[in-house]
Amino acid sequence: MGFARRWACVGLLGLLGAHGASADPKATPPGQSKRPPLPPGAKGHGTGGRTELPRPPTGGGTGSPAGAPFLAAWLDDAETLGAGEVAVGLSAGRSESLDGGETDAPVFFGAFGVAKRVHLSASLAYYRANYDDGYASNGLGNTYLACKVKLLDPATHTVGLAVGPVLEILSEASLSDETLGLSRVNWALPVSLQAGRGRIRALASAGYFSRGAVFVAAGVERSVSERVALTGALSYMRATRVRETSDLAGLSRSRVDLTAGALAALSPRVSVSGALGRTVSSLDQNGAKLLASVSVSYSFSGARPAP
Repeated sequence: MGFARRWACVGLLGLLGAHGASADPKATPPGQSKRPPLPPGAKGHGTGGRTELPRPPTGGGTGSPAGAPFLAAWLDDAETLGAGEVAVGLSAGRSESLDGGETDAPVFFGAFGVAKRVHLSASLAYYRANYDDGYASNGLGNTYLACKVKLLDPATHTVGLAVGPVLEILSEASLSDETLGLSRVNWALPVSLQAGRGRIRALASAGYFSRGAVFVAAGVERSVSERVALTGALSYMRATRVRETSDLAGLSRSRVDLTAGALAALSPRVSVSGALGRTVSSLDQNGAKLLASVSVSYSFSGARPAP
């Protein structure tokens, strides 16, 4: 199971898709919400997919081989691709809130090991969103670029440690409602810990989003055979600031998500994974009553053999 654990979930960055999008720029002029801003604390009438809380993408926000198809948490391990190693893949995801939902498919992702303990990754998604108040949108989602650096190797240390700064480039749909005050370019800084060897690994991640949120997540991965591993995770996220001009100001500032998944290595190079989850804290439009994802990844070495 070691190979699948190392490779299967590389770079599933794109399932954030257009989460946070408020309007299709073709349908609503930029800067105008389809709903007028509400007074702070007032009950809203839907968010059209927007949220004050950044929704991290499936499989580890730093684009690493997390070995676990986690959903709405930037939960990651402390592993990186080797120099010259490459992983590419496709994924699809579904997120449903109280007033509608969004499908992200296809999501293209890839990662490349540029040094012994450093790899780069990128992803791009296509999204389709529909909400109960008539809002509908589709198109290219957000772009994610990441660089992960392994500081302590879990193979030689009791606890592995890695950092993985992420650059988020928002789509036009994500920027179309100025009440959210979002910037085109944002960043996140996750720090990940890994402990345990053999059949069981414990993972933990914590970090900060420049959008204005902090998070912490923890999970366990257990290999049930040489080819199959099961995972479970719990994550917490909280907004550090809420813009009172936004019609989302009355929503909960935090959420807790529970997810479970499975990973299978079909061959030494091909792996598939799937996961289900939901928000288990108070559920409003900042939460998700369903999170689901499936993915397939292919890995190979791009390094030239030594002469």
